[in-house]
Amino acid sequence: MKSFIQLWARSVIAGRWLVLGAVAIAMALAIPPMSNLYYDNSNERFFLNGDPNLATFNDLLERFGDVEYLSVGVVAPENAEDLFNPESLQVIAELTEFLENRPEVTQVRSLTKYQYTHSGGGMMATDDVFEDITDPVYIAEARDIMRGEEMALGSLITEDFRHTRIAARTQYEVGESVLKMSLMVALRDFVTEQQFAERGYPLYLSGQPVFTEQFETLSKRDQAWLNPTMAVVMIIILFISFRSLTGTLVPWVLIGSAITLVTGIQGLMRWPHSVVESALIPALIIIGVGVSVHVLVEFYRFRAEGQSPQAAAQATIEHLWIPAFYTAFTTAAGFMALSVTQLLPVRQFAWLGAIGAMMLFLLAMTLLPAVLSFIAAFSDRTRHSVSTGIVARITEAVPAFTYRYKRGLTLLGAALLAVSLALIPRIEVDSNFITYFKQSNPTRADLVYFDDQYNGIQNIDVMIDSGEPGGIHNPQFLLRVALLQEWLEAQPETGQVNSLIDFHKSINQALNFDDPAYLRLPDTREMAAQFLLLYDNSGSDEDLTDVKDFDERWLRISVPIRNMKASETTAFLQRMNGHVARNFPDLTIETSGSLVMYNAQDMYINQGMFQSFLVALAIIGVSFIVLFRSVKYGLIALVPSIVPILITGALLVVLGIPLNLGTMVVGAMTMGIAVDDAIHMMNRYLIGKRAGMNAYDAITHAANQAGRAVVFTSIILVLGFSVMLMGSFIPYIYVGLFAASIMSLALLGDLIFLPAILHWVDGRAEEQADPSTNQTIVSVSPNGGTV
Repeated sequence: MKSFIQLWARSVIAGRWLVLGAVAIAMALAIPPMSNLYYDNSNERFFLNGDPNLATFNDLLERFGDVEYLSVGVVAPENAEDLFNPESLQVIAELTEFLENRPEVTQVRSLTKYQYTHSGGGMMATDDVFEDITDPVYIAEARDIMRGEEMALGSLITEDFRHTRIAARTQYEVGESVLKMSLMVALRDFVTEQQFAERGYPLYLSGQPVFTEQFETLSKRDQAWLNPTMAVVMIIILFISFRSLTGTLVPWVLIGSAITLVTGIQGLMRWPHSVVESALIPALIIIGVGVSVHVLVEFYRFRAEGQSPQAAAQATIEHLWIPAFYTAFTTAAGFMALSVTQLLPVRQFAWLGAIGAMMLFLLAMTLLPAVLSFIAAFSDRTRHSVSTGIVARITEAVPAFTYRYKRGLTLLGAALLAVSLALIPRIEVDSNFITYFKQSNPTRADLVYFDDQYNGIQNIDVMIDSGEPGGIHNPQFLLRVALLQEWLEAQPETGQVNSLIDFHKSINQALNFDDPAYLRLPDTREMAAQFLLLYDNSGSDEDLTDVKDFDERWLRISVPIRNMKASETTAFLQRMNGHVARNFPDLTIETSGSLVMYNAQDMYINQGMFQSFLVALAIIGVSFIVLFRSVKYGLIALVPSIVPILITGALLVVLGIPLNLGTMVVGAMTMGIAVDDAIHMMNRYLIGKRAGMNAYDAITHAANQAGRAVVFTSIILVLGFSVMLMGSFIPYIYVGLFAASIMSLALLGDLIFLPAILHWVDGRAEEQADPSTNQTIVSVSPNGGTV
């Protein structure tokens, strides 16, 4: 292996122009595939082909068409009794007309175009409630009519008539968000142009188009300014650390090259951007800065010893190849552990992250030394910064400090581990998408508004099979469905439910002179079929395609449900399924819709989180044992690698932050990254031990060589990723929070607790074997004496 690495190092430096040319060609080839990239946060994007949840969702689309809605809430001004006045109705009419004319919208339901079914001299008639929205007489008549419209009260308009919603059914596009984005851009422009807020009508917007737009807009906005800002902060810290233009800019050659190549691979695979993948660039920056700093510190150390740039670059490769390879491998393992989940974007992110980690290793051992070999400048400031600066003084103090307090530090680490293990089981998993938005975000506030006024606007779609084409006309089937709907409406989590059952009852009453006694289901199949035919011919705008399928075999009940924690939604679904199994065993029922899909994601996250952690732990543990050729040292090195993850998990419990898709990705990702510095420290320690040093001297050797790069790396990453706390998108904020926390804790683990453990384990063994080796630590006191 040693001869292979030496050959590699000599070949890179001898062929440095060839290396630069090869990287330049690879980057040029990576640019064209980037045109294939686009954003896709759609439901089906998160599921693997063949997933039963995806199959049921596709059945929902096939049977009932478009299933997503945009809701626009309008509230009566404080000085108005209700919405039944010309000004308010004009606002509703303008919004309704705008949405009806949009190509992305397939149907609009609103107060100003509402139609009611009633008796017209013994015949059924379907008429507009409003004949004239400016005439007080017609408005008063409309108010009286709406008081008796049970299908509208609680879903289209509140019972006090002060709140109404315009529901626009939107075209569903598989695997894209173009239509949702174009609709929301047009709507927001229209709202601004019409100055509704200035006219006294601030609007509330919610529904899948709004959520999709906000996911994409906020993630793009955060990436657009936070990534560059983070890079600037890191550049400044790099300059302060190395006092060198080379040390400041060279890492970004490595990082930029890796990001370009990985993005090109993503484009070649046609894997779109998503809320998950937004963590990829920050992850590559973390890894890139870490490996770059280790290369720079090693290169500058050899330059300080008087070696030429070429010789120093070659020696850097020879000394760092093995630990750099294993840090890349364990980091890739952390990413690949995520691939055990059943969520497609997470799997794709796992592959891209693993490829990126190995790509950075390859470039760090080729491109970076090749570039450094051309740089002859080496100032005294850089020499001082690396060899005798504040970081060097810190690492020089580490062996004595950790030796003196080895028992206390070891016990403290054990106590933190014990507390963390006790708290970890209390971590909550909640994939509720609304938690991705800040409390101050209007999208979050607007969803709360709709929940308060309508008890939910997001639907759980219940599909019920009658067993045969035309079977939905069977009176017994309709009666059973009516009983199920009655139970669903009675649940505290649900809002007003409208289905074919309600249309049948309304038609029956209209055909019998509006007699309330006939607000009931038809008695025969023929009567049920005739009801629907009469309704279709009555001039109604409602085509009923979203409540029954073309073959009239399936019925759909859309159950509005309040936005809740994923665990609460799961509890509701379990309660509903249990009730159906006990009381409706004769009905074949399938449930789907966006909330069911989100709930399935939560289940996969819950399963995948622990699986990915165990897989990563196993791979990293085996890698440590192989690298260090020792079970004992492999396990010791795992301690400062795992404890930061566990402590951060415990902090989640204390802070009340649930695990979701974003935190799961960050946790698994940073687990692979957190081990990097432990590898470098332990590798240098064992080199010292195998060279005949005792534990204290080997720790000093590791701290003075690898320790300095560990401190530089951690400071740069912690401060750089703290910038992400200023983001507007919660997943992006969590990337920064968890990365900064884990990197800070990993620094303490690698620099303080790992040496303390080694002092405790190896140092005690040496002292017991030969008491004469007992160390006497000498330090200078402030008054010039010794201690």
